[in-house]
Amino acid sequence: MKKRFFPILDIVSFRLILTMASAYDLSHEILRVFVNMQRNEMSLTELHQNLASPKNRLTIDEVLRTIRSTNLSNLFNLQSISNELCFIQLSPKLTLCEACLKKNCRTMRCSKLHLCCYPSHFFTKTSDKNCCFPHKLSEHPNNIILLRKFNYDTFNEDLLLDILRLHHKISNEQSPSERHSYPKRPISTIADYPPSNHIQSKTPIPGVVKSRPPSHLKKSPIQSTVITENVAERQLDISIPSERDAPDVDLEIVQLVLATKDIMIERTLEKQISNDFYRKYTLQFKSKQIIDDVLKSEPIIAYNNVPIKMKRTIRQKDTRIFALKFDTDKKIDNMRLNLYVETLVGKQSSTIIDMTPDGNDQQIYLIRCEQPIDFEHVYRIHAAKNTLQASRVIITEIYEAETLEVSFTPNSLHPPMTIQRLRQLFGEIRWQQDVFACINIHDQNSADIELMNAEITARWLSDANRIERDLSLIIRPIIDFIQSSEKNDDEDDEEITKLMTKSKSSTSFSPSNISNESPKGDNESNVYHIKQDWRIILTHPIFGEEYRKYIREKMNLSVQITGSSIQLPNEYIRKELARYTNMFIQNFLFHEVNNPDKAQVKLIKENYHRMAHKWQRDTTKTLVAARREVMNELFPRPGSATRPSSKSIITPTFRSRLPLNLKKQAQPPSSTQPTEEILTSQSSIKTIEESINTLPYSIENSVYFPFFRTTNAFPDRLKTYLLNTFHINLEIKFISSTKLMLELKGQQNNIYDARTVLQSLFTSLKTKAYSNTSESSKFTIPDLYQVAQWNLDRCSVISSCSYSPKNGGTLLVRYFADNPQFGTDEQTIDDIIFQNLYDIVYQLSAMSRKLDMKLNELQKIIHNRSDYGQQLCCWFNSRKESTEKNRLHSIYLGGTKAIVDEIIQEIKKIAEEYTPVLCNIQLISNQVIYLLQLCSAELIKFEKEYEADGVDLRSRLKCVNTSQFLAPKYLHEKIKLYLIEMSQIQMVSKDFKCSLHLLDEKKNEIKALAAKNHCLISIASPLLPKAAPLPSRATHSTSKISSGAINISNGDLTTEKSDILVICSTSTKLRDAIIKAAGTEVEKELSGKNLKTMIDTSAGQLKQAKRLLFIPWTPPTSLSSNEDLDSIRHSISAFIQQAFKFTIQGNFKSIAFPAVGCGGFRIPAEVIASIMIDTTQEQLASNSNVQLTITFVIQQPNVYDIFSEKLKPTSISSATAASRTRPPSPSRLLNPEKINITLTTSNANIDKAKKLLEIIETVLI
Repeated sequence: MKKRFFPILDIVSFRLILTMASAYDLSHEILRVFVNMQRNEMSLTELHQNLASPKNRLTIDEVLRTIRSTNLSNLFNLQSISNELCFIQLSPKLTLCEACLKKNCRTMRCSKLHLCCYPSHFFTKTSDKNCCFPHKLSEHPNNIILLRKFNYDTFNEDLLLDILRLHHKISNEQSPSERHSYPKRPISTIADYPPSNHIQSKTPIPGVVKSRPPSHLKKSPIQSTVITENVAERQLDISIPSERDAPDVDLEIVQLVLATKDIMIERTLEKQISNDFYRKYTLQFKSKQIIDDVLKSEPIIAYNNVPIKMKRTIRQKDTRIFALKFDTDKKIDNMRLNLYVETLVGKQSSTIIDMTPDGNDQQIYLIRCEQPIDFEHVYRIHAAKNTLQASRVIITEIYEAETLEVSFTPNSLHPPMTIQRLRQLFGEIRWQQDVFACINIHDQNSADIELMNAEITARWLSDANRIERDLSLIIRPIIDFIQSSEKNDDEDDEEITKLMTKSKSSTSFSPSNISNESPKGDNESNVYHIKQDWRIILTHPIFGEEYRKYIREKMNLSVQITGSSIQLPNEYIRKELARYTNMFIQNFLFHEVNNPDKAQVKLIKENYHRMAHKWQRDTTKTLVAARREVMNELFPRPGSATRPSSKSIITPTFRSRLPLNLKKQAQPPSSTQPTEEILTSQSSIKTIEESINTLPYSIENSVYFPFFRTTNAFPDRLKTYLLNTFHINLEIKFISSTKLMLELKGQQNNIYDARTVLQSLFTSLKTKAYSNTSESSKFTIPDLYQVAQWNLDRCSVISSCSYSPKNGGTLLVRYFADNPQFGTDEQTIDDIIFQNLYDIVYQLSAMSRKLDMKLNELQKIIHNRSDYGQQLCCWFNSRKESTEKNRLHSIYLGGTKAIVDEIIQEIKKIAEEYTPVLCNIQLISNQVIYLLQLCSAELIKFEKEYEADGVDLRSRLKCVNTSQFLAPKYLHEKIKLYLIEMSQIQMVSKDFKCSLHLLDEKKNEIKALAAKNHCLISIASPLLPKAAPLPSRATHSTSKISSGAINISNGDLTTEKSDILVICSTSTKLRDAIIKAAGTEVEKELSGKNLKTMIDTSAGQLKQAKRLLFIPWTPPTSLSSNEDLDSIRHSISAFIQQAFKFTIQGNFKSIAFPAVGCGGFRIPAEVIASIMIDTTQEQLASNSNVQLTITFVIQQPNVYDIFSEKLKPTSISSATAASRTRPPSPSRLLNPEKINITLTTSNANIDKAKKLLEIIETVLI
């Protein structure tokens, strides 16, 4: 498989830190201090005190840099105990061969230094016998190779020998257990990284570590490594917060907490870490199984809310990555490198990462494979072929990454980096579960965090693009290279130290999927076309190479220019390439020279190495391009009074690289072109560098004013950008509410350049409009633009948000597009708007004044929250129905999901308590009649007392087959008790002898007496059926016929129990009432449909029905003629026939009709009743094989009576009707008849009722 070569891989980025020794020979002085003091360890402060003197004026930073240099880093380890304390430990990577010192090693290819064991032989040789061992390090050929490999050849030979003997001496004085207890951490890619007890894997790597008999390894460093690794398998690293953050928890507490869980510690290692960020301890246990069980069951233990985190001390080798190092300062040919890597790893897919720093004399490449690497095969091939392009090749393996560097993006405004800030950004849950410890913070801009294991590290790195986009944080892995103990015969062992490459940008595409070539016929959107003028720069031998290197650093991409285009894999990469190309070109100025003379032609040709040019055909002009300082040097631009006729062209974009001392990355805005005033001519001829001028820009379009508000980061970033890029100052002045002035102050040529760039910038403003959809109504909220603005600002997106009431609410987001400094892409804004803004709508089913008041109070509380307009916004929308009492609320909430859900719970709680809802009460018919007739005054008084709560007692007590009242839930029990107490009644009755004639004369007098004494009266006689005191609250008439039944019901269509509820869709009042009762489900089904046609829907919340049938019906304008009456009859018949047809086809059994035309259309009820009942009877007769129940549901009492009268002749025989309507004979009216009078009254009034019967008896005598 063909390998693709890429300079940078999608491992996010690495850092490279290479430091050199000081100019004078400080390295030797450091060695002398250790030798003279016979010490193998001392603090950095102590070393500085021994080195410093008034003559050299040595600083502690210079000492630190020298210790970290390439040669001394192979002799010493630097350990950071805290921010103020660093220890320097003598730990040479190349040591004296212990076997040679015991005269047992005669191998010429030994990986250690051979030296004579007799100290006297260092000065004079014995005369009696020649010594076969070398007396100086440089006398043995293998020693020379080893010294050069470890950079020891730069030291004074005698001084180096002294330091190596010192190390050997001190090492042999220590006991084996003491010497092997503290495994050495491999050299990190960050020099000031705090040490840990990580060690390399105990398994020897084939071809790297040769196994030897134990007798040959006695007291050797190799034996130390093996013993340590076995012990390290039983060790855990423990981290707890610093003493400042958790003063009550220390090592002893940790030991006791573990003991409570039956986890016993074998020993505690002495070298620990304690600084301002965390404390770290290494504990050793009796077996590896204990560690496995602890990490599997509870790797994080909380004690008094303080986390105790545990991870393995031993680290694992990364099986997919290794490094290649070449001892040459020349770049390795890509094709050769690809073939060599393919030879090493086989045909599997691999990617090459160029990690070589600029100016380095060694080439370093990282090889990453998709599948695990067969290192045995790699070392076997390397043994056969260990040179490439005449340079030696060194293979180095790598530990799995567990430490990350986290830093703010260069162009983001941010508070100082702290642990609290990191916890806030990443989230408390993720921090507690994934992060082992924050081990260091650098300059308040970056921090090093150690994760729990390599799997978590891989998960974080895969999320790097989102973290950079959402949190403005860049994460980079800190990699550690495994130090090999021994080499093959022909292998050079030089540790790659402190190595990390730094990616300048993070993109969302994977470079491993990028090909430098594309097949013919690719989509045109994948081709980047170079502007004609820019081509002279990008194809220039020097500038072109700089461009390709720049793109490699920025995009992890190798580009090849073919003609005037670059072929790319997809459109996204093309856009990214266009953006970075634009930024690169910004470093150059273009200049057209008209009719160049010989001197100018010579000048252009002589400066070809730093200037690109193009002789334009068929013209007298020459286009030249160079960097700004070169252009100002070769073609100086005079003041405006003496400006030459040649034209200068400045690219309309901004530079991406700012001076190192810039603390905030500026980004330019995008606004429309403001008007400008031309600079006045200078009175004297001066160059631009010598003159300071002011250029005003006026902006009079108010859409750009929000970008310059104090809460927006744009003004400060714009000022910083102009100052550091063009060396000019910007002053912003609000002249009036309709005018904004920008004043540019600086040298005239710089202002001229900045003006042209700003003109292009201010034309790139775009507006994105967001409107409501069927799934979300968030943009209805007027204040949502504040929440959107806060989220965009938090993501460092320069923008301006506003609200428009059009289309039911629209969010307008204005932003700068296609600008490398201040611009953003539309997709980023879409992601923020749709992912960060959560919304919900709450509909209230009923309203009352008290509920309205409670909601208004809640609305004020919401508006007064500190996070309103940031994580929360709301809109309480009220719509008025026919009366103010029926005003309903729709509550819209938007913002962060957790906060919106919290507020909606408060709204539901208030609505549940104060919304008027129906409540059933068990009352018999006589009780209801008594309450409505005799207690109406008390009921009215109670309703007025609780009018604000929406209490309704009387109207609901009149409904058919119900005993209900309307009130908020908190009043239900009180009202029930009130009505039951008031309706406690008794009845008394008495028989009288009286003629019907006398009874008719005294009836009104008797009723007046009953009312006066708070009683209901009921009179019954043989000729008069016993009448109820009043008609029931509702009546129900039925007509039975052979094919079904017709019912007349006095009630509400929303409560009718029928399979099909028929609604006249042209009756707005009826239609809206049904839709409201059925709920949002039916409303959505009707949305967008034509109500002029028949529509059937589900029943929604009307559970007693099965389907709702909306049928349009409109009557003629008048009833002036028989033709109009026939038209009504025909239209109503068609209305009923449609309903019958739908019901029969759907196998439904019952239909409920309203009385159409009797309300708003004002058609006489007699006409409607006659037509509807006759048509229904006809339909039942024509469909005699189907049993249907038809119900006419009528609310108006008078209309109900008319329909009932129309139905009676169909259900009562004529004979019966005649007998019931025949008046009594005159003789019976005068004869005394038996009459029964019944009085109904309250329990307390029963005595009055009894006395009233006696009075009535006297009246009827």
